[in-house]
Amino acid sequence: MIIDFHTHAPERGEFSDFIKGMDENLIDVAVLCPLGSSVVEISRSNDYIHSLVKTYPDRLIGFASVMPREKDAAAVLEHYIKDYGFKGLKLHPPIQNFSPTDPLIAPVIEKAIELDIPVLFHTGPIYLQSAMTSYGSPLLIDELAIRYPEATFVMAHGDPLGCDPAIASKHPNVYCDTTLRLADLTRIMPNIGEFYLEQLRGDEKLIFGTDSNPTRTWRFKYNLDAIEKMAAPQESKEKILWKTAAKLLKLNN
Repeated sequence: MIIDFHTHAPERGEFSDFIKGMDENLIDVAVLCPLGSSVVEISRSNDYIHSLVKTYPDRLIGFASVMPREKDAAAVLEHYIKDYGFKGLKLHPPIQNFSPTDPLIAPVIEKAIELDIPVLFHTGPIYLQSAMTSYGSPLLIDELAIRYPEATFVMAHGDPLGCDPAIASKHPNVYCDTTLRLADLTRIMPNIGEFYLEQLRGDEKLIFGTDSNPTRTWRFKYNLDAIEKMAAPQESKEKILWKTAAKLLKLNN
C-alpha cells in the first residue's frame, strides 16, 4: 500500500498520464491539493479536483482550499468537506499571501478542528517572485500549533536539516511530509533519511508525498526512491508510505 499525501491537478496535461504514473509506481491512492491565489482560482481548482475524484473514486482523495482571511472561509470549507467529501485542507501561505499566525484565519483553523481534518501547510522555499517566502517558515507552524493544540498540521516539504523535525516531534499533532526536500537531499547526503527519523524521534511523524501532477509524473519515482534507500525497518517504511496517512485520512474507520 502506498498513499501519496501531496499531489496537484492543474488543468493542463492529460490526467490519464497522472493515473498511469501512479500505476507504474504502485501508488494506490493520491491526495489532490488545490492551488490558487484568489477565491476564483481556488474555487475552480476545488471543483476540478471534485470532478476527478468522482471519476477515480478508488484512487483519489480531495483536499479543499480556501482563502482563509475571507469572512465566509470557514463556511466554505465546511461545504467542501461535507458536500464534496474532501478529507483535508491545503493552505499555501506564500502564494495565498497570508501568515499562518494571522488572527483572521482563526475561524478556518477552528473549523478544521471541529471537522477533525488535517491541515497541510506549504513550508519552505518558494520560487514564485510574487510569493512571500517568510510566510512559509515552519516557525509559524510551531506558533500555530501552540495556539491550537487540538489541530492536526502537516508541514509540506519538511526539511530534515531545519527546525521542522523538532517542531513535529514536540507537538503530538504535527507531522512532516517528505515532498521533494528529502529526495533532493538524498542525492547529496545518502544517510539523510535515517537522520531524519532520528531527529523526529521515531517513525510516526513522517508522511510520503511527491508534489506530482499530470505533467510531472517523474516525481512519483523520484520521491519513492528516497524512501527505498533509507536504511530503516520495513515497518517504519510502511508508516511513512501509508499507515500514518491512512490514520490522518481516517481510511481505517
